[in-house]
Amino acid sequence: MAPAITRSEVLRRAQTWVDADLPYNQQAKYQGYRTDCSGYVSMAWNLGDSLTTPEFDGSVAKRISKEELLPGDALLNPKAGDYGHIVLFEKWANDAHTSYVGYELSGTGMHHRTLPYAYLPGYDADSYYPIRNMSIVDDTPDDPGMTSLTAGDFNGDGKKDLVAVEVNSGKLFMYPGQGNGRLGDRVEIGNGGWNGMKDLVATDLDGDGKDDLIATEKSTGKLFMYPGTGNGVGDRIEIGRGGWNGLKNLFAGDFNGDGKKDIGATDIATGKLLLYPGRGNRNGLYALGDPVEIGNGGWNEMNKLVSPGDMNGDGKDDLIATETTTGKLFLYPGTGHGLGDRIEIGHGGWNGISGYAGADFNGDGIGDLAAVESDPGQTGKLYFYPGTGKGGLGDRTEIGNGGW
Repeated sequence: MAPAITRSEVLRRAQTWVDADLPYNQQAKYQGYRTDCSGYVSMAWNLGDSLTTPEFDGSVAKRISKEELLPGDALLNPKAGDYGHIVLFEKWANDAHTSYVGYELSGTGMHHRTLPYAYLPGYDADSYYPIRNMSIVDDTPDDPGMTSLTAGDFNGDGKKDLVAVEVNSGKLFMYPGQGNGRLGDRVEIGNGGWNGMKDLVATDLDGDGKDDLIATEKSTGKLFMYPGTGNGVGDRIEIGRGGWNGLKNLFAGDFNGDGKKDIGATDIATGKLLLYPGRGNRNGLYALGDPVEIGNGGWNEMNKLVSPGDMNGDGKDDLIATETTTGKLFLYPGTGHGLGDRIEIGHGGWNGISGYAGADFNGDGIGDLAAVESDPGQTGKLYFYPGTGKGGLGDRTEIGNGGW
């Protein structure tokens, strides 16, 4: 029997592969799991190994009715080889229960999308039926499961706070920074619906001295800014028309040396790293300038891009990222006009980190990391990694128990 896992943890783990935008490859592995449909669900369910589609029913899962489907369950076509498939169920997309939102890794890549019940027409949809992992358990209020971590000062006290979306409710929460690497009790700063946003990143984009929240709307590909108010976030403003779904791994910082915060992202089609210069005191569709390439192709091999600020003590914002093929963590030092040569600051194993946020959490002027560990057997603990001021990280300290 696999270890017990909550429904929100299943969805949080599923989202990590969507964020990594992994290609379908039955001969490859990521985080120890095969990168195909059944390897993906095996990872999300925290099974010990990658099953094949015929192995789910009866071994780790049981059949349920359509009416019993809950987040973290699955739709299974148990046929062998290329004829079988499995899709994770998130929620119903309509009241008639004729369509649902699912997570899947198919031949066309990673998807978090709306599907007709039980599956796409023309793809042997009649062979699918609902199943439930026999180790899944319902969530409790103390075990909500969080995703989309970022960091900024959202309560106006001059200390960097951690911001995250609760998986089940889609609510946005702030965990106030204490200025010593620790976090206070969370405060809700955004009602439900944040599960519809991705690539959350915090920075003072409009130049008013308050950190703002930037995010892409999944359904439209539009980019929105939620201006910081000093005690949360205000009404959102569209700052980028559709097309931002073609970008991933948004990050923020001053990377062109003009004193204004910019937005950067990976172009999925080309693997290039693009910088959208911030215009400081403007908002709406004039908040960002035209993109400039600051990194050649190959950035599709990197994920979880984030700028913690200055990590090497030279006064310039730096970038960190995980290499998916090796699990190594790299620092790309800011030069004031782009990025310098990368430096390895964390050996293999960072693929076991499901998400992290960067900021100066302990008030020493050097960028730090807050990261969630989700290796098999782990419970979603939150850790603080202090920056050393030399471009590296010190020993980690646990600052949040399981449930992240």
